[in-house]
Amino acid sequence: MRLRMKNTLPTASYLSRVTRPDSPVGFCRLALLVALLLAQTACESIITSAPLTATATRALDAPTEPSVLVPFPTSTPALATVVAPTPLRSGSEGTPTRVAPVPLVQMLAPQASAPIGVHQTFYAVAYAASENGIARVELTDEGTPVQVATAPIPAPPVFAAILPWTPTQIGAHTLRVVAFDVNNRSSVPDQVTVNVVANARKPTSIIVYPVGTPQVDFGSLLTIAGVATDEVGVTRLDLFVDNQLYTYITAQDPTGQTPFPFSFVWHALVPGTHTFFVRARDGQGQTTDSAALKVLVVNNRSPVLSLAVERTRALANEPITITVRALDASGVARVELRSGKELLGTFSSDSPTRQTALTAQVIWQNANPGDYALVARAINAYGNIKEVTQTITLLRPEQSTLTPAPTFTPTRTRTPRATPTARMQPPPPPTAELIQPTDHFASLSPLRIAFSGKGNAELERIELWGYASGQAQPQIICTIDARATTQKAGQCEWSPPTAGVISLFAQAVDIYEQFGRSPTISGYIGAPVLPTPTPTLPSLAGRWSAATTTGPLAVTFRLVGAAWRGDFTMAGVEATGRITTSALKGDRLTFSVDFAPAETSPLATITIAPTAVAPALDFDCVVDSAISTLTCTFRDTRGRVANAQFRREAK
Repeated sequence: MRLRMKNTLPTASYLSRVTRPDSPVGFCRLALLVALLLAQTACESIITSAPLTATATRALDAPTEPSVLVPFPTSTPALATVVAPTPLRSGSEGTPTRVAPVPLVQMLAPQASAPIGVHQTFYAVAYAASENGIARVELTDEGTPVQVATAPIPAPPVFAAILPWTPTQIGAHTLRVVAFDVNNRSSVPDQVTVNVVANARKPTSIIVYPVGTPQVDFGSLLTIAGVATDEVGVTRLDLFVDNQLYTYITAQDPTGQTPFPFSFVWHALVPGTHTFFVRARDGQGQTTDSAALKVLVVNNRSPVLSLAVERTRALANEPITITVRALDASGVARVELRSGKELLGTFSSDSPTRQTALTAQVIWQNANPGDYALVARAINAYGNIKEVTQTITLLRPEQSTLTPAPTFTPTRTRTPRATPTARMQPPPPPTAELIQPTDHFASLSPLRIAFSGKGNAELERIELWGYASGQAQPQIICTIDARATTQKAGQCEWSPPTAGVISLFAQAVDIYEQFGRSPTISGYIGAPVLPTPTPTLPSLAGRWSAATTTGPLAVTFRLVGAAWRGDFTMAGVEATGRITTSALKGDRLTFSVDFAPAETSPLATITIAPTAVAPALDFDCVVDSAISTLTCTFRDTRGRVANAQFRREAK
């Protein structure tokens, strides 16, 4: 804005009157007038000139962190992602040094929305990495600490943690893992939400021994072994034989246990085929039966039979008492007594399977002198027979009864028992040693390990064992036959499935099955440095065909320069199409097909005018080189969309 001032200066005639220099008063008035004129001129120059931009200045403190100057934009820029630079710190000599980033952590298990049974112990798996080394990994449930896995010392750059968690409430739970490095800096949490549900699954049980349809002898003991599992725990196991409860066992923990191994013993006292199954029961009363096991019990044994007579020599027509005793665990059906072809008596049981012992007594007499063979027969409940014969002599009255000479029982001389040879005491157990690497090692995969064994007796083998951090039990890496030597050394290579902390120990076994184990060492194995892969573009050369609802399709690809060209045929179109454009990026292939003027539309048998534009198709395909397929979606000139899956034809 330009300011205008009203001209209030005196006129010339007035000035001549009031500014006469010959008087003191006039001189003072003249000086005052000149000052007023100079002030007016200065004000006009300031008001009429362009405004100036004032810049405030201040003393700047020395910055502790580098600053990024961003010029003020003259226009509104497009949105962009701004990546903050890595903070720098000054070293001891003033040289900026990079600050290590915070740790990273990844939760591998459980998966999002995974159903987990309440009161079931589940293992969360986390994978963490830090340049400074991982010190620990913490697991929380809805912010409440659950478990902490501490990494070994020295802190490894990569650490796998297995953290047990037992939910006690039904509903959605957010599990969160955080990794801390040696400087106690925490990672960005990784979390997953899971659903804790009621124990809706029934338990499972399986009989692992015996298998098939085993055959056992009557009276023997049959062992039935297996295992039962449940989300929460199995509380009771019932053994059923022929659909009848035979016995049961309960878990020591009233809430149940899983897995619950079992071993039942059944006494095979009934011949024939029997069916077994084990019923598992959990804390909610849910049950599941195992697969049926059929067992055949075979009884090939004959009864035990004895025939006792009062005397073997007697006068004719003199009564003789005969006693028959039969014994069979499967049951005695009947006992018979014969004299030649004459049946002296039959004694049958009303309950053969329960009549395990049967005694019969007969008084026999005959008036005709002579020798008579008495035969006793016992038949068990399953038809097995046992016979015993006894001869009796009947004398005439005029024959004197011979007094049998006394029978002297010879004194039995016991054969002296052989003195057992003193059992040789085995020597002390062997020793094992890990030669290479040393404790707290750090290496890339694969790791070469040298170990040895030394025995006071001949060695059977030496073994190398290893396990990763959090692994439930060690695994055997390799075994070397010692070939009956007392000292053996060997080496093996091991590539763990993931990078991280591993532990190793060696073991020697001698011919007495004595074990010697080396001290356990631990270290870190990093992932191997893999070569940079060179991308190999899939080859499409050849003929591909597909079957669709409108008819067969076929395309033949040829590589022309760096592009794929070729021919295309389609049911309902007499002309052969040409591939005019194509682009192959990774596993994605796009191409266009143009046809000569045709009488029908490519996707439907619809007659079009002869002057119609030649039909065209645009294809978007996914290439699967492993199984040689092209899964395509294509569109015609009318905008209609269809799908087709092409397969490479054999050459």
